[in-house]
Amino acid sequence: MDDDDYWNTSETKAQALSFDDDVLSPQEILAIGKKTYPGQKEDGPFSSANITAVKTEQLPLTSLVSPKALDLILLAQSGKDTSKNVNQEPTETTAVTLKRLILGRNCSLHVHRSMKSKTELLDGAIAVGDGNAILTVVLFLIATLNKKLVYELLHSRPSALNHYISFLQNEGKITELTDLLAMIGRSPDAAIAQFQHIVKTQGNNVEGLLNKMPNLLANHFNQPGVDAHQAKMVADYIKLLEWQRYAKKSDLSAVLPSLAYTCAHHWNEGAGNIMSPLTLCQRQQIPPLQYDWVVLNVHAKANKWDIVESLFTKKDWLGRSSVWSHIPVEALLGRLRTLGADQRLLAACVRAAAQHDRLRLAINYKIHPVVIEIYAKQKDRAALTNYKMTLNPQSEEYIMAENTLREPSIKWKN
Repeated sequence: MDDDDYWNTSETKAQALSFDDDVLSPQEILAIGKKTYPGQKEDGPFSSANITAVKTEQLPLTSLVSPKALDLILLAQSGKDTSKNVNQEPTETTAVTLKRLILGRNCSLHVHRSMKSKTELLDGAIAVGDGNAILTVVLFLIATLNKKLVYELLHSRPSALNHYISFLQNEGKITELTDLLAMIGRSPDAAIAQFQHIVKTQGNNVEGLLNKMPNLLANHFNQPGVDAHQAKMVADYIKLLEWQRYAKKSDLSAVLPSLAYTCAHHWNEGAGNIMSPLTLCQRQQIPPLQYDWVVLNVHAKANKWDIVESLFTKKDWLGRSSVWSHIPVEALLGRLRTLGADQRLLAACVRAAAQHDRLRLAINYKIHPVVIEIYAKQKDRAALTNYKMTLNPQSEEYIMAENTLREPSIKWKN
C-alpha cells in the first residue's frame, strides 16, 4: 500500500491526531488513559474502574487565578479594549455613595473628584440628616479641597457647620476651630472657644491660667466686635485667679464659693484687706442680692444668728425692729424659716412686707402675733375669734388673742 493510501484510510484517520483543533474536548481529555493496550489488564491499578472510584478534590478557580486576572481574561475574551479599563476606578453616583455611608458599608469618596460632585455629596448628606454621613463628607472635603473653599461651603450650610464645629471641639483641635470661626466672621465665638479650651486644659492650675489669660484678653477679647460683657467676664476671672493665688485656694474656681469662704473664715477682716468679703465683693462686682444671700446662708448654717440679725434687721427710734435686705421679703422669709430662724426674726420679716401681703404671709408661716395684730388693726372681731379657735388653748398666742378681744379701747366693727 502506498504511503498516501495508508494515511487516507478511515482507520488511520480515526487513530491519527488532528491538528486542526488546538483545544481538546472534555470527552477527549477523559478518554486519555482509558484505552487499553496489548498486555494491559483491565483490573490493574490504573484501570478506568479504579480511576473513577477515586474522589478528586475540586479547587475553586480563584485559588489558581486572582480575581483581577480573571476579570482581565474574561474582558479579553469579550473582545473589548482592556487598556482603557486597567486601574480605572468605577464610577459611582451620589445616591449610591450616600446609601453606603448611611448603611455603614465600605465606600470610596475619592471617586467624586469634581467640585460639582463633591457639593452634591455634601448637600445630599445634609438632606438625609445623618450626622455621621455629614461629618464624613466634610472631613473628605477638608482633605481634598482648599480649606477656605470648604469654609465658604460650610458657612452657607449651618447644619454641616455645626457638626464640624462639634467635632473640632470634641477632638480639642482649637487651632482649626478658631481659624474656622474667624474666617466665617465669628471672632467672638472664636475667643470664647479659646477661653473654654484654656480653662478645660489647665484645670486648677492657677499659674498656668494666669500665664495664658492676660494674653487671651488682650489679643482676642479687647478687639472690635467682641462683646464688652465677655471682655469684662474674662477680666474679672483674672482678678479671681489672682485672689486664688494669694489665698492658696485653687479649688475655689467660682466667685460665690470664694465669697462664702471669706464670709466663713475672714468675716472680721477690714475693708481693703484682700481676704475681706467686702473687698472680694468689690473686686468681683458681686450684686448686693447675691452678697446678702451668701452671707445669710453661711452664718445661719453656722448658727451665728447675731450676725444675721445685725445685717438684716434695724431698729427705729422707738426701738422697733425692721428687716431690710436686697432679698425679696417673701424669699427671705422662706429661707429664714428653712434655716431655723426664731419667731421674733420671722415676725420682723413679715412686718417688713407690703401691707397687702402681711396677713397672708403671717397666716401661711403661722406667725400668730402678727396675725392678731393685723386683725386688731382691722377691728375684725369675728375674724380674730375664728382664728383664736385654731390656736392651742392656754398657749401664749391663745392668751394674747383673748386679751386682745377684751381690749376696751378697740372699737370692733362686728
